[in-house]
Amino acid sequence: MFIRKTTKSKNSKSYIQHQLVKSYRTPAGPRQKLILNLGFIDIPKEKWKELANAIEDVLLKQISLFEQDPEIEKLASHYASIIIQNRINNGPASPSDDKQQTKDYETIDVNTISTSDNKSIGIEHIVSSWIKKYKMDKILTELNFSSKELDYAKILIGARLAHPGSERETVRWINENSGLCELLGTDVKVYDNALHRTACLLMENHRRIETHLSNVSKKIFDLKEKIILYDLTNTYFEGTKKKSALSKPNRSKERRNDRPLVTLALTVDEDGFPKQSQIFEGNVSEPKTLGSILDELSKTTGVFNFNKTIVIDAGIAFEENIEIIKQKKFHYVAVSRKRSFDKGFWENATSKNVKLSDQKTALKIKYIKKDEEAWLLCHSPFKEAKEKSILGKKMEKFEAELIKIDTGLNRKRTIKKHDKVIERIGRLKERYGIGDLYNIEIIKKKDLAIEIKFTKNTKGKIRENKVGKYILRTNRLDLNGTEISKLHKSLTVVEDCFRSMKSHLGIRPIHHENDFSTMAHIFTCDLQVITVIAYHILAGILRTLKSNGINYNLETIRNILSTHSRVTTSFKTNDDSIVNIRTTNTPNIKQTEIYKALNLKLKPLGRIKIKTSVKEKAKSNDKKV
Repeated sequence: MFIRKTTKSKNSKSYIQHQLVKSYRTPAGPRQKLILNLGFIDIPKEKWKELANAIEDVLLKQISLFEQDPEIEKLASHYASIIIQNRINNGPASPSDDKQQTKDYETIDVNTISTSDNKSIGIEHIVSSWIKKYKMDKILTELNFSSKELDYAKILIGARLAHPGSERETVRWINENSGLCELLGTDVKVYDNALHRTACLLMENHRRIETHLSNVSKKIFDLKEKIILYDLTNTYFEGTKKKSALSKPNRSKERRNDRPLVTLALTVDEDGFPKQSQIFEGNVSEPKTLGSILDELSKTTGVFNFNKTIVIDAGIAFEENIEIIKQKKFHYVAVSRKRSFDKGFWENATSKNVKLSDQKTALKIKYIKKDEEAWLLCHSPFKEAKEKSILGKKMEKFEAELIKIDTGLNRKRTIKKHDKVIERIGRLKERYGIGDLYNIEIIKKKDLAIEIKFTKNTKGKIRENKVGKYILRTNRLDLNGTEISKLHKSLTVVEDCFRSMKSHLGIRPIHHENDFSTMAHIFTCDLQVITVIAYHILAGILRTLKSNGINYNLETIRNILSTHSRVTTSFKTNDDSIVNIRTTNTPNIKQTEIYKALNLKLKPLGRIKIKTSVKEKAKSNDKKV
């Protein structure tokens, strides 16, 4: 083998490429065979032959008699690994079930056994199988994706589920650690610009893709889709995003009020399967988003029909939204924003204790029908104890800080100016969010504060009495109090969706500079934000596992499957041949349990064996020209 330099041109630009070449004789004369394109190698020309020999030594498992340059050794190992992988990729795969294997004996030198190209395939096996199950090829082909774009799209979705990260990190993970491409049966060159362009294509078509995924999941799991759960969340940007129309300052649900935000609205059914999603500005008014989402649901064929029930929380349940729901012929269950009722409103209400599966204590309810609506006053002792504890700790800390400021007024070298003391108290109110529950009086002498007095006001006492209580309203008059309460509790399903997106699929933060990329980022798993497409597939995986008694979240599944891998084992035989075997290791008990629950093969891809004679190589090297 030897290395030669070639010059190629593309788009009126010339670039240098190095190639690893083998010479051999034929009846028609000497010929040269290209073994591998090395790209550009930045080493002196006098070391090219040394590198070629080192690559051949690795391939033939020969030990060099002389100490090698560390850089040459590193390059040789890298290029030899690529050559071996190329041979394996072109080799025939045998059945993946060991029981179907024919007997194949070799006498080997055990001192030459080595393993290389270890790639994880555990979570990738699940992801690639479910991408196929959800017929992604079908919908993307219908959307005129090219074969390469289709492969990149599946890589984006699979990587987001298996290893969420930036596009650059996705490229590194795919090329160095993961067997995802091997499982998908693609050999496309993965680089970040290609992934980004494909992400934008997915964004352009995300509505049709979502509809397709919703219909597929409905068919696979026979979903009833009687309930629509609707909620919003937001995520933050790194950077200022001053020129963005989407990113706006607002109250962050992740307590990152120092960063611009973008809002994601999501509808899911009662089983946790997503249906529709939409991106809004970070400072969008939550009540104003519902009409837009319902319009999309009404226009979408095959996802939801009329006469379904919308479940919303108090942040969206304004009267105007209740009217919109009615106009669009949906039912509703909502947390009432109404805080005061006429005297005697609950007089004829039916009282009952309801035992809910996720609560340790019974829920106390009062149920009454009035003006074509059913009202439910709920008192949860469990919720009351939790909220009282939170409120009590806030009050305790707030009062302690006020006492600290008051005590400091009588000490040297402390802030005493009246306006500065007001500022300090203002910051305390902002930090604890309960300043309106106290009457605070600052006594001053001239421009100095000399004493601080505070007492709980009526508002504070009312708030303490209301903890653990909430009111539900619905136009589903056919439901009793227990059924209404359970429908409201189903809102935790959409909260779990958001939690999974943020915790397991990397929805935050966003680093994109323009709005279109931001939306692609969220909808297509591009970079660090989960895509709705990925969550569609995840919902199906988790539902199937749960139905088989496995209640793992995605992070746990990843950890369990992290040791299941595919590896190339190489060794020298007694007939002077080199054997390379590409195979999948045997899954352990927990891995087997997960695969069986999902009805997947325990050892995907099969075994590939490539045997090369060392003598033949030596002869061909003797005939170099």
